[in-house]
Amino acid sequence: MDFIIGILPALLWGVGPLIATKVGGRPIEQVLGTGYGQFVIGVVIYLFTRPAISFQEFLWPFLGGLLWSIAQYMQFSSFNKMNVSTAMPISTGLQLIEIPLCGVIFFGEWGTPLAKLIGFLSIALLIVGIASTSYVDKGVVRKKMDYKSGLVLLFVGSFGYTACSVFPRITNAPGLVGLLPQTLGMCLGAIIISMVMNGKSSIGYLKSKFTFRCSIIGLLGGLGTLAYLTSLKLNGVATAFPLTQMNVVVSTLGGLLILNEQKNKKEVTFTVIGLLMIVIAAILIGHLS
Repeated sequence: MDFIIGILPALLWGVGPLIATKVGGRPIEQVLGTGYGQFVIGVVIYLFTRPAISFQEFLWPFLGGLLWSIAQYMQFSSFNKMNVSTAMPISTGLQLIEIPLCGVIFFGEWGTPLAKLIGFLSIALLIVGIASTSYVDKGVVRKKMDYKSGLVLLFVGSFGYTACSVFPRITNAPGLVGLLPQTLGMCLGAIIISMVMNGKSSIGYLKSKFTFRCSIIGLLGGLGTLAYLTSLKLNGVATAFPLTQMNVVVSTLGGLLILNEQKNKKEVTFTVIGLLMIVIAAILIGHLS
């Protein structure tokens, strides 16, 4: 059962980039809609469960949610610089490197020398996998993508995702306790980003049709967040997070098959090889204690 809870976020989060691309709208509308949906799930589950929440149990998930909103905005923005099937493996790989390392450094996970050896070899495999999935055949002429800007967005945003995953672990509270504060931070963070970036015109984005359409991403993501926060308690950071990152398979293959993103045979081969490396590394990390 612990494993099932650990893998559920991968399915619920993996469809988010596909929905966002299909629905359309600006990145700020996509992150606002996602924040709305997340917060709705957080409120509904809180009303049914009414967990007691201390100040510390509120603070850390809330701060993680705020930083998540910045990361999510950057990820949605990166889809305008490079396609989903290119961006998602990079985003996933960066998080798979950063978050388990935080689990090891700050929470003493991967306690044995053998676990550390396997873990760091898995991270090396991740790096190779990321490089493979982002391979671009220079001999192919197609719509130019801004890989440099996209990579910067994904790299900076990865730290926000890392904080969102690691901060709730500080109090080691059950997932139900951290869900409402974290989803409140996600929603409020998205609103703050909109207001800072767009001023008075942000009012239009707050209630646009694209914003509300994208709320389905947040509704699914909120259920995934609940499963992930529960998995943090059951499995620990260094195990729980890699399991969720199987979403890269859903997002990447969905980008190729559903969104019809263009890659030639050579690029697809490198992408599939890279995905296999990422999945293998995630499974290896997920079985460490």
